[in-house]
Amino acid sequence: MQFCKSIIHFGVIGASIVAASLPARALVVTYTDRDAFLAALSSSSTDNYNDLSSGLVTSPLNRTITGYTYNATATGDMAADTVNGSTVLSTNTSDTALTLNFTAGAPTAVGGYFFNTDFGFNVLNSVITVTANPGASAQSVVTGSATNFFGWLDDSGTPFTSLVIVPGAGSPDAFATVDDLVLGQAAPAAQVPGPLPVLGLVVAFSFSRRLRSRIAAARHR
Repeated sequence: MQFCKSIIHFGVIGASIVAASLPARALVVTYTDRDAFLAALSSSSTDNYNDLSSGLVTSPLNRTITGYTYNATATGDMAADTVNGSTVLSTNTSDTALTLNFTAGAPTAVGGYFFNTDFGFNVLNSVITVTANPGASAQSVVTGSATNFFGWLDDSGTPFTSLVIVPGAGSPDAFATVDDLVLGQAAPAAQVPGPLPVLGLVVAFSFSRRLRSRIAAARHR
């Protein structure tokens, strides 16, 4: 009986070490804190829209920032103006989606400030919903802040292809708005130290030799 317990004990230890040596499963992580999001990236570029003039913006709008290109589209075109001293991009038709399509650079991290404005570009206290790679990961919140941040990163290296920003329905009419869009690369996921798999093999080998010795001894009793 003690012999069987020893076998089980060493088997559990060996299985635990092997499991610990396996890579972590890829995960899309959602952030609501911009600083924490940026700290998790190996590199990034930000589009602050400060080059846009206030007024109508024709859809699609093609944008290029360091390392990336994307386009912004919306039914009924878009508009640019200043909110709290910062230029923002918004839809020109209320209650319609603003879509950002990433066309080059393959970002594995995307984020930005997402909120609603009214016809006069005043920030509304209402629901804003942003979906990354539509159907994959969404974030929704009631906010009246022009610095409402959502960010996503994929540590598997799978790039994001688009974001869809949808305003909540209600009165007054809401216009989906974005500022300081961040495109970047997720920092490599933490890896298990190299010696651990080797340790697992050593333990397994040592256990195997002891097991064979005990079995041989048991046969001669």
